[in-house]
Amino acid sequence: MLAGTLTVAWAMFLSPHDLAVVTTVCAVAAATSTTTALVLGRRVAGGHRRLEEAARAFGEGEDFRMPAVPMPAELASLARRLSGAGAKLTASREREKALEASRRELVAWISHDLRSPLAGLRAMAEALEDGMTDEPERYHRQIRFEVERLSEMVNDLFELSRIQAGSLALSPARVSAYDLVGDAIAGAHALAAGHGVRLADAGVEPVPLEVDAGQMSRVLANLLVNAIHRTPADGTVAVSAHEDSGSAVLAVTDGCGGIASHDMGRVFDTGWRGQGARTPPAGAGLGLAIVRGIVEAHAGRASVHNVPGGCRFEVALPLAPAPPAR
Repeated sequence: MLAGTLTVAWAMFLSPHDLAVVTTVCAVAAATSTTTALVLGRRVAGGHRRLEEAARAFGEGEDFRMPAVPMPAELASLARRLSGAGAKLTASREREKALEASRRELVAWISHDLRSPLAGLRAMAEALEDGMTDEPERYHRQIRFEVERLSEMVNDLFELSRIQAGSLALSPARVSAYDLVGDAIAGAHALAAGHGVRLADAGVEPVPLEVDAGQMSRVLANLLVNAIHRTPADGTVAVSAHEDSGSAVLAVTDGCGGIASHDMGRVFDTGWRGQGARTPPAGAGLGLAIVRGIVEAHAGRASVHNVPGGCRFEVALPLAPAPPAR
């Protein structure tokens, strides 16, 4: 700009005084522009350097921390975006750690639950083979019982794998909640009688649902079995069904004494078993995980909360659409 100005000034035959004024103005403008550029450039470079260090640490697995130095609006906006992405990535890492811990816990429980019955089966088979027992019929009944229990465990694992893989095939049909609850109570009556637990109807409305009846019967059966095993003798397990805010709510209330607050968030986790709020000791911690998977496959929601003397498991499902008018 200075060279161009001087050239134009010479071409216009300005007086020496005017030429000195123009040159002075250009020199002052050049000095001011250079100083301003250095100050702003230093600020941009410093913010960029701090942001680059924060991004490098973020890439190495640390949490993203907003640089404390002042930055231009563009870099500050980029830092805020990175901070939001860092929060999401941290939450994803926490979920991944929880899933990995759940898998390790499931493997440990399954290994334990398989080792004991297999050892018993081998001992009984060897006793029968060596003729060391006077009651072979009793051993045969016990072997059959253990084999059935192992088969149920394998079926649960297969069902859970299908749910987690998203390959659970559903055949929805219009059904009444009254019929589902009635069938579930009838199926659990013998187990409840064996444990001295009463099954009670806490108000079941004929709410219309469009669900896979077989899968939803399994949901209620798992909830009832869990409740019966956790309720002491002479206790009561209550089942209810009603409509609430456009959803059908099926609920099972037991007398387990309640769930600890720090365990409440893990009740439906795969393979996890609490001290007094989950599946029976012989289970593998899969029943409630299967419940959540089936319910979510129906676009529903499974939840649990404490009530006086126990806890209440609720399954919220969309209502069936109204039949077309004829």
